[in-house]
Formats: sequence, structure tokens, C-alpha cells
Amino acid sequence: MDNIIKPAMNMLNNITVLPNEFIDRYMAKADGEYVKIYLLILRLSSLNEPVLVDRIADTLEITRRDVLRAVSYWQKEGLLAKETEPAASAHSQKPAAPVPGQAVPVPVKQNRAASDLKGLISGTELEQLIFMAETYMGHPLSVQELNTLYYISDELGFPPDLLEYLIEYCAEKGKKQLRYMEKVAINWYQQGIDTVQTAIDHSARYTQNVYPVMKAFGITGRNPGPSEMTYITRWNAMGFGTDIILEACNRTLLSTHQASFPYANRILEGW
Repeated sequence: MDNIIKPAMNMLNNITVLPNEFIDRYMAKADGEYVKIYLLILRLSSLNEPVLVDRIADTLEITRRDVLRAVSYWQKEGLLAKETEPAASAHSQKPAAPVPGQAVPVPVKQNRAASDLKGLISGTELEQLIFMAETYMGHPLSVQELNTLYYISDELGFPPDLLEYLIEYCAEKGKKQLRYMEKVAINWYQQGIDTVQTAIDHSARYTQNVYPVMKAFGITGRNPGPSEMTYITRWNAMGFGTDIILEACNRTLLSTHQASFPYANRILEGW
């Protein structure tokens, strides 16, 4: 999916049009975050400017992945056009170079009944992994948790060894909730991580640059937020070494006198 989002309808410059049909038909069943993102898309489109994923993420202080999931949802509902702006035109910005591991939309999670799950899981390798997950978590998995494991295995396409590594990876971090495992799995899926080795390599890159960047910005006592982590992941994917990234952080502090991930990102993109 390109970085430019195109609404399925034209907007006037001085108002944001929200049809009553949206309220009556779509709003109640949509995730609240998706509604906020859609409203902001309408507002930005009324300015007659490109509606960019990064701009939405920065405005709402969420991640690119959150925006892309919402865009995919509204496209399926028919409220956002699936066509994108041409890659280059006389009035468009130069598109950013593709970033390896860039976030992509994920399959929609299906909630299946316990009887359906039993038939799908029985006799498969996932059945053994469920026993492993229950051992780590210390209790039998609920139907919701079984749905999560099946979603990661079947719809995200995690092979058994990668799913096993995911469970161990999260448990070693003290995060034994299936909800957390699902978030990690979606992150890996969007970054193209489909083997244990690529997951190990990704974890090593995370450890290498996250804490040095936070320290360089003078941020202590907490982990990076979702939008901050998105920037660091992007810088890793650009291929910059730690020294170059930290130099951008230092220049950011000299220029802005505060920790600004968007400002540091502009410096690195310029390099």
C-alpha cells in the first residue's frame, strides 16, 4: 500500500463532510480508533493536500501500523478508495523510497466458536503448541485465546517453529498474555519476519538501537512509545548504524532543545 490515502469522495475545502449514513450504518460497529482515523482523513483531505500515513500517525500519536489497519478496514467497507495517487506527477510530492520491512495491512481476525476451533486444531501441530502455551501461562486457554493462537498460526501464516519461538520470546520478557503475543506477531508479520532466524535478527537490531536512542534523547525510566518505536524501527530498516542515528539525535537536541523523533527522522531521510 502506498503512503498516500485517497478518500472515496471529494471534500470541500472549508467543511468536513460526514454523511448521516456513516453514523447510522458504519460508526457503531467500527473500532473507535478506526473512526478517529477516518475522521482525520476526511479533515485532511478537505485541505486539498496529500493525506499521508505518517502525518496521521503523528497527529494521533499512534503507529503507522494502526493507520494502515484502519485504512484497510475502511477500504473493505467502501469508504476509502483503493486507488492511490500516481507515484509521480507535477503536483505530487516525491514518494519515499521503499523501506525494507515496512508495515503492511494484516488479515482480519475471525472469532470462531469453540466447536469450530476444536475441529480445526485437533490432530495438528498447533495442538501441541497450545499445550506449551498453557504451560507457560499456567491455565487452560479460553476460546478467545485459542482464536488468537489459531489466527497467528493460520491467518498470519506462522510456521510451528516460529510460533513456538514467539511464545518463548514473549514468556522470557515476562509477557505471557496472548494479547501481547498477538501484537508481537502482527509486528513480525508486517515486517516480513517468517522464520525463527529473521525473528532473532530482528530482536538483536531492536536491542542494539532502542536504548541508545532513548538515552541520547535523555528519556529514562520507560520503554519507547508506539510512535517512537516506529521511528527507531524505520531507522534500522534504512541501514543506518548506531553512530549515525545517535548523531541525528544529537543534532536534533541542538536545534530543537527537546527530544523530537520526527525532526531526527527528517535529518536521517536527508542523509
